[in-house]
Amino acid sequence: MTAQRQPVSGPTVWSGTEYAANREWIYHFSAGAIADIDQAIARVRSKQRRLDDITVDDFDLPALADDLEQMSEILGSGRGFVLLKGLPIEKYSDEEFEIILWGIGTHLGVGVSQSHLGDRIGQVKDINGVGRYYTAGGPIEVHMNPVDVVALLCLRKAKKGGESWIISPALVRNILLEENPEHLALLYEGFHYGSTGGESGGFQTDHRLPVLVDQADGPVCFYLPKAILGWSGRDSQYLSEQQLAALDHFNEIAQRPEVGLKMDLQPGDIQFLNNRRVLHARTDYEDHADPALARHMLRLWLMMPEWPALPESMHFLEQTDRAGGGIPKGGSQIAAD
Repeated sequence: MTAQRQPVSGPTVWSGTEYAANREWIYHFSAGAIADIDQAIARVRSKQRRLDDITVDDFDLPALADDLEQMSEILGSGRGFVLLKGLPIEKYSDEEFEIILWGIGTHLGVGVSQSHLGDRIGQVKDINGVGRYYTAGGPIEVHMNPVDVVALLCLRKAKKGGESWIISPALVRNILLEENPEHLALLYEGFHYGSTGGESGGFQTDHRLPVLVDQADGPVCFYLPKAILGWSGRDSQYLSEQQLAALDHFNEIAQRPEVGLKMDLQPGDIQFLNNRRVLHARTDYEDHADPALARHMLRLWLMMPEWPALPESMHFLEQTDRAGGGIPKGGSQIAAD
């Protein structure tokens, strides 16, 4: 019997139309904040800190403290996304931008590894990578990352396209409830996750991971289509026609122009997303012919130890890097973006 569900409300239910005109989600680096960053980089280098060893004290940012506190609240219990603009792109080297991104992250959460290689800062660029979204070019489907918060710092943008598309899964849930409750029920039931490759030779989860779980403060979402379809394929016995139709319906709603919000990140911008409450995608793009000018983002994964635990049914990785998240070095390569 299908569970009876009602529409949800609250700050996590938002539309792109609402925030396209309302720019309250954008913060700006002040001259004082840039000066603090310069001093923080100097401290980190004088102490020869590795990224893992950088502390909040090493990266003290008094001029940005109030904004970071407000951003933390918005990520945790608000709409779930913010944009921090205005790092002077010509002022720092790529290595210094990695330090900046990690250092700002220490004020919000705990940085974790993003792959079996143990990389702390993901290099989001087209290197013809296989199995992971962030090392390949072209559009990226609607998904999230298996970590509490993801941040993207834009170093260089594409010649054309490549915008970030973010979506409220709570809004998609409400629309799906109205249009086809049976499809919504299948998303709550969930799917087996897995991989057909990597060092492990392939695996599949014993339990179904629900796309949505209702909590007191609204639904949380876990959605990695590559790890669903990557194991079974669209024509596999593991997914029924009804399940595939439910996934297609979910994706179609998420891509409606009035549902999502497009962010055209400029060099020096940093986007922060709550992966439990916000889904994201990337539009197709045309890149520069010169590799030195090619689209390049830096990515940071953060665990938020003070947040409520993610529902047990949404646990995907048995082994984690630290703070209960991330992909441990030497672990299996999985379709986790």
